[in-house]
Amino acid sequence: MKLLSIINRYYLISLLLFFILAGFLLFYAFSFYLNEENDEQLNAESIHLVKEIQHLDTLNTASPHLLNNVFVEKVSPGLRIKPVLFDSLLYDEVDKVMAPFRIIRFVAQTKKANYLITMNVAKLETGDIINSIFLSLILAFALLCLLFYVSNRYLNKKIWSPFLETITAIKTLNINDRDISLKFSATQIEEFSELNHSLQKMVEQIESDYLRMKEFSENAAHELQTPLSIIRSKLESLLQSKNLNNEDAQLINQALESTVRLSKLNQSLLLLTKIENHQYEQKQAVSFSMIFDNYLELYNEMILESGLHIQLNKHEAFVYQINPVLADLLISNLLSNAIRHNIQQGEVIINIEKDRFEIINTGEEPTCSTDLLFNRFKKGTNSPEHLGLGLALVKSIVETSGLQITYSFKNGRHVIELWK
Repeated sequence: MKLLSIINRYYLISLLLFFILAGFLLFYAFSFYLNEENDEQLNAESIHLVKEIQHLDTLNTASPHLLNNVFVEKVSPGLRIKPVLFDSLLYDEVDKVMAPFRIIRFVAQTKKANYLITMNVAKLETGDIINSIFLSLILAFALLCLLFYVSNRYLNKKIWSPFLETITAIKTLNINDRDISLKFSATQIEEFSELNHSLQKMVEQIESDYLRMKEFSENAAHELQTPLSIIRSKLESLLQSKNLNNEDAQLINQALESTVRLSKLNQSLLLLTKIENHQYEQKQAVSFSMIFDNYLELYNEMILESGLHIQLNKHEAFVYQINPVLADLLISNLLSNAIRHNIQQGEVIINIEKDRFEIINTGEEPTCSTDLLFNRFKKGTNSPEHLGLGLALVKSIVETSGLQITYSFKNGRHVIELWK
């Protein structure tokens, strides 16, 4: 969810809570105001009526209703009560229902008699007040929501434009480009300007660190390869010496094997670094069926030595946009693993379809979890001959190229499945 949407959500929730609270306050304030108005009206009418009674010095009570809202009752001369204001439900002759009224009750004194007078005035019903307030608040809330929507569209285009441009620039950043400097639009918003400046410094630092690391990795690999080649050459020369006994020859042979293994490890790590640094960016349509054919022919001697049965099922051509070097490395590693980690008289089944292919081979169960075999230096066997980088290379190639891969072991068979 976008930041602006989250902010708007909180604004609208806060606004809704404010309107609910405002509705209660308006209801009580409006009710209080109406009561005050009714009380003023009743007090004014009662004062006027008392003056008339005192002026006439009598009151005709033959009809109990002097006016529609005045009720008179003759009481004993000694009755004294203060004017009282209260609410009550009375029968409304017009609407033929019980309705709320504001009532004042007081005693008017003349020389001849005292009169208990009750006056009332109809109140606005609570339901009518609530409906009026509710409709007003709903209308105001709807107008504010519309204002929010219109203003947010403007804000999104105007105020947030520099931020969105910054996000776009970061998304298109490729550290393998020769010039990876970011170019941000000028903005008067201090926070965005500070963000752009910080990102600029960060990218420059990343570029500097990356170039140093890349240079170190390449130099270290090349510099290591030279002494390793010399050591290997010297050890091979020693093995040709006629003065060696069996024990010395065995020690030299072990040292030579370790040197070869170290050289392969160095080359594999350098290759992994290059792949992860996206130094194989050039892509083209590659037919994996042809690569399988080439490597099956290349590994034919190994296949014959192990007595393996190869079954290649080409249902459809698997063609994908990938760097040709990476495609070769991918298939060579997968096929060599299927051959080397097999059993005598085992089998390798290759199924190729339009959007996927799988390699199934017999072999011993892995000594570690299948979820870990794509990690560096994780091996399915305890053999010291294997570096544990083959599947790590495969995983790096697959992720760099946008493919998907899974590995499983079931029914005594290793299954590698790869798809677009």
